[in-house]
Amino acid sequence: MAKDPVCGMDVDEKTAKFKSEYMGKTYYFCNQMCKTTFDKNPAKYAGGHSEHSGHCCH
Repeated sequence: MAKDPVCGMDVDEKTAKFKSEYMGKTYYFCNQMCKTTFDKNPAKYAGGHSEHSGHCCH
């Protein structure tokens, strides 16, 4: 399992519908909103520390 870097949810890499590449690494997301947030500022989230509290959509 991978962690969504935006909200911290666990995401199964095998079934994830939303993913992005950044600096040679693949990031997986639980939904389109988290992917879009990451894509706007990947450097903010790629470090593995989320400033987002809670989950936006679940």
